[in-house]
Amino acid sequence: MVVVGIAAVLAAMSAGAYDQLTARADFSSVVGNLVTSVRLTRSEASGRGVATAFVVDTRNNRWWGVEAPTGWTLAAFDPTNPGTVIASDTFPTGSGKAVFGPAGGYGQRLPVPFASVPVVSAQSPSLPYCSFCDANTGMGALVFQPNGLTAFAGSVPAGTAQGQQFTIVSPVDGRTVLLAVVGRTGVLEVFDR
Repeated sequence: MVVVGIAAVLAAMSAGAYDQLTARADFSSVVGNLVTSVRLTRSEASGRGVATAFVVDTRNNRWWGVEAPTGWTLAAFDPTNPGTVIASDTFPTGSGKAVFGPAGGYGQRLPVPFASVPVVSAQSPSLPYCSFCDANTGMGALVFQPNGLTAFAGSVPAGTAQGQQFTIVSPVDGRTVLLAVVGRTGVLEVFDR
């Protein structure tokens, strides 16, 4: 009976470890897809010779990479008719794999050249986990120009146009990944915490 009891305890422990390992792998897959979508949207701006926008909807946990020709605005963006789509996806629902967040943001400053990107609440971004998103709609956009510059649409706090960020969190273990963009160069960097 003791051997059976020990075997049961070990089986339960390994099942929990397997679930944790699977959750981490699922989160990494979702983050990889999101980062690939942002990079594809950025590269398509120069490839197509027209501005592109990476639009995030933090309320519905989804995103789009779209063409953003002259006159494109986030206010006029219609999720049901987004225009010419480069990439789009939604975080898996009901799985707890990933969401925009956490509510308090990334919570620590980034190294140079990303030090000017607002990542802590003291800088008062509209949403701590999405510094360029509108607090009322939960939406924001990174607008990539063919010349490599990046602009931000949504609600950009004064004095922070040089760079912006958004974060994704794993509800299972709290792992947080931040994607930062420098405006004058369009350089993207991923920080994992």
